[in-house]
Amino acid sequence: MIARVPIEVRDANAADLDAVAGLFLQYLAFYEHAADEQRVRDFLRARFASDDTVLLIAEADGKRPAVGLAQAYRSWSSVSLGPVWVLNDLFVEPAARGTGAGRALVRAICERAKEAGAIRVSLATAWDNVAAQGLYESEGFARDVAFLHYAKVTGA
Repeated sequence: MIARVPIEVRDANAADLDAVAGLFLQYLAFYEHAADEQRVRDFLRARFASDDTVLLIAEADGKRPAVGLAQAYRSWSSVSLGPVWVLNDLFVEPAARGTGAGRALVRAICERAKEAGAIRVSLATAWDNVAAQGLYESEGFARDVAFLHYAKVTGA
């Protein structure tokens, strides 16, 4: 584990591709999804080139490489008649857990969403990811008890 040091969160950009791809591959492995490195790099290049995501990285003590990432997608709520953000990806490399990097990334996403006029940030995590659940709840996220969420796989 990295000793507690200042965490800097900033926008990721194309120059960060190597660091972000490495973290993203670890993230996918954590959720037991094998991915080809080239496919991950192509996906990330497309995110950097588009305006469909906010992709942040955390650096420990301002040093490279990044130790964590957060990615949120902008969306809309028909019921609330306003913009929402979906915190789709949050990952901190195992050696940097406990440094505050995850919390800093969550806070940065929420602040950006608020500044952009989003009415909420939503997310999903695995039932057994108790550490993440604790982080989210300590940052004011509430477990949804009003709606059941479903998914149907329609492609690869």
